[in-house]
Amino acid sequence: MFFRFLIYCLLAYLAFRFVRRLLSPAPGVASGTNTRKVASQMIRCENCGMFITQTSALLVSGREYCSKSCAQKVNKV
Repeated sequence: MFFRFLIYCLLAYLAFRFVRRLLSPAPGVASGTNTRKVASQMIRCENCGMFITQTSALLVSGREYCSKSCAQKVNKV
């Protein structure tokens, strides 16, 4: 009786692992998001001096700023 219980537990565990493997995404396949992180260059705001990434900087009149308010202070737009 105990041996039969162990066999059923083992079969249930194997079935669980099989279903879990079927439902999980394959390794190496991106699921909508980019899994690699790209290093971006840090630059300094022309007005306040705060360091920001180049991708998030605002380019106004050939200069890079951290926000609209910094760009407006310098350019008085």
